[in-house]
Amino acid sequence: MKTFNLWVVGSSPTGPTRKKEEKHMKYTFTNIDGHEKTVNIGEDVLAQGKREGLSTRETIDRFLSDEGYIVDPTVRELTEKAKSNGINNAGKVSSGKRKAPTRKPDLVKRMLIEGLSKYMSEAYAEVKNVQVTNIERIIAFSIGDDNYELTLSKKRKPKTS
Repeated sequence: MKTFNLWVVGSSPTGPTRKKEEKHMKYTFTNIDGHEKTVNIGEDVLAQGKREGLSTRETIDRFLSDEGYIVDPTVRELTEKAKSNGINNAGKVSSGKRKAPTRKPDLVKRMLIEGLSKYMSEAYAEVKNVQVTNIERIIAFSIGDDNYELTLSKKRKPKTS
């Protein structure tokens, strides 16, 4: 007879394991304002940089830039140039909220859908339950026990070079 030792995840034969402390590196740098700041850079960030073939210095610089602690001089120069040229959003991060675009109604499509739905309900006795589900696009109807939908799509004009 074989016996097996079973442990619950997070425990060991001698009892529960302690939470593994995340290792990190403390790094002190001088920010734009001239003040010294110390940040913790996780071991996983350094390992990722090593996997990508970056030196420790390059990994640290990328971390500080990504986290917004430092700004690359080239980026700062280009941002100032864009601001001086009247670009409104230069150097700003988008909030992610924008207004949905307003569509102009397509009167031709509305006329076609309305005319087709009226024609289908009047011309064919077997067509029942004709409904316009989208005033510019879809007509739903049934014939016998089967349900159908007609979808109207407008094709774009071909590009001319």
